[in-house]
Amino acid sequence: MKILPLFALLLGPLLNAQESTPIDLDARRQSVVDLKSHIEMRDQRLMEIVTEIRALDDRNEKRIDSIVNTLKNLKDSESSKTRINALKGEVIAGLKKSITIYQSKRRDIFERLRSDKSASMQALTGDLEKFDTRTQKRVDQILELAKSMPAREDVEKYESDSGQYWDGYYYETTRISDEWKQNRRQGVATEKSLREIREALEKSIATQESRSALTRGLLKERNLSDAERAIQEQELGRIDAMLANRRKELVELALPPTSSASDTDDQSTSSGKTTANPAAKDNAEEMKNLLDDARADISADFWTILRKYGEAVKERDKVIALKANLEAREKWLAENAPPKK
Repeated sequence: MKILPLFALLLGPLLNAQESTPIDLDARRQSVVDLKSHIEMRDQRLMEIVTEIRALDDRNEKRIDSIVNTLKNLKDSESSKTRINALKGEVIAGLKKSITIYQSKRRDIFERLRSDKSASMQALTGDLEKFDTRTQKRVDQILELAKSMPAREDVEKYESDSGQYWDGYYYETTRISDEWKQNRRQGVATEKSLREIREALEKSIATQESRSALTRGLLKERNLSDAERAIQEQELGRIDAMLANRRKELVELALPPTSSASDTDDQSTSSGKTTANPAAKDNAEEMKNLLDDARADISADFWTILRKYGEAVKERDKVIALKANLEAREKWLAENAPPKK
């Protein structure tokens, strides 16, 4: 029975000694100085990564723009058959793949925006908008290439081959013209590509309509927090804008093609439309080699950009956390420490 009072007597002086230990204000002030240096160092590293990303991204975008602009101004000739159309199809497939990756990254960002309360809403919202902007650019490039593919034209199927007189009569033989064969080859290839793009747009529209309905349903819930409601309202605006774009693009794809399949060598017509230059077989092969090399370069930089984006996000999160810590320390000093004389 005497153990407890004795323990209390022994513990009392120890607690009093801890309570009476003075706060080292100079150390706390110095910790603020040190933390500011730490933040400056991490800010500098973040800017280095961002600068690297921008340089890689600018270089990659110039490559992609160059490929798209070159191909959309070319068309197949009788010697190249459908090689140029095939190259356009390959580039379209690559652009579609990049969109799939962008959308996957976007889903991850939006989920974090919803679930991670410590994350910066402004920073993540900016990331969403960047991925949406790049996705739209890829869709625009796909449509540029699709519209540059020549459609079928009204071409005479048969042409005179030879003729001979027999028994006082002239007999003419005919054959299927090379122009008709080429027109048919191009038309079939173009129709296949346009059908695939149309299906992709229709699928995207259906997905965005479903997301729009789901988001509107969430916004009707009364127990939704203010933060979650703000996030969902912003997302609904982005979804509806994307949906409007996809519907517009689907309509544009159904419009009659431009005169890109014309046989004129002029780059512009009286209507202001751009025409395509026919490529010979050797030109098409050279374009194929150029595309293969460029694709390897673009792919390498693309994945490096995504990896560095991940590094930038981690560094940005670290800086945000450090700045929050600094704010808390400065607030404590302002409230508890007398100003230095």
